[in-house]
Parts: sequence; structure tokens; C-alpha cells
Amino acid sequence: MVGRKIKITTNDSDRADQRRRTEELIDKTKNLNKLQERAPKHLSGVARSTWETLVPQLNAQHLVKQIDKNIMTALCEQVSVERLAYEAIQDNGVVLESGRKNPACQVLDSATAKVKSLAESLGLSPAARASLMNVETNDDDGNTDDIAAELVKKGDDQF
Repeated sequence: MVGRKIKITTNDSDRADQRRRTEELIDKTKNLNKLQERAPKHLSGVARSTWETLVPQLNAQHLVKQIDKNIMTALCEQVSVERLAYEAIQDNGVVLESGRKNPACQVLDSATAKVKSLAESLGLSPAARASLMNVETNDDDGNTDDIAAELVKKGDDQF
């Protein structure tokens, strides 16, 4: 059985250990560059709008970083695909006039699964990043500073 996902929160109504873990995550990744708020040039339409809506909110929480750019780009692209598929289903229905299932249904299903996966993926999701860094208040054995430094180094080389 898989354990619960780590909750990342700064809300005063949430548990103290969850807030403390979030504060540690923010502290350990503070030297990483925040994610650029301007969408990459190749994104347009819904993908660009998704980027420009989500990134400022994620940056305000200090949890998503520039090293997450490729994952964020893929997420925005999949949101766009999801929207196009949904619109195709709205225009043509679930079942086409030929009696066959609209192929957009499969595209919508696939894009939705990818959006969910990307949102939870290691690196983009703050909870996933906390899991990677093993930010636990009761775990003093791991040296997460080295992991954060390595992420900075790789991020500088990649971008």
C-alpha cells in the first residue's frame, strides 16, 4: 500500500507539521530561479493562457522553479489538447453520424490523464518535489542541501 502524498501548505488551518515541511521546502529551494512568468514563444492560445494564469500563482507560493519549465510547458500543451478535444466532442458529439465513437473522446481521455500525471509529476508538483528532497521534519539523515545544489547546477546547464 502506498502512503499518502505529502501535503504542501502554508494555510494556518492546516497541521503544523505540514506547514513546517512547506517552509523547509521553500527554504531549501530559495536559491533556484523562479519560473519565468512570460510564456515560451511557441505556446499560443489556450496553452499560453494556461501558462500566464498558473505560473504567477505558482511563483507567488515560491514552490515552482525555472527547472520545471519543460514540465510546465508540456502541461500547458496538454491542457490545450484537452480543450480542443472537448470542443470537438461538443461540436460532433460522442458518437459520430457514422455510428462510430468520436476519436476526440480518446484524445480527451489521454490528454486528461497526461495533465493529471504532469501536475503530479516529480519536479512540477510541490508535493512531488518535497518527496524527492525527502523533506521530513523527523528525517535528519538525508542531506537535502546537496540535492538542491545539484538541481541548481543542472538547471543552469539546461536553461
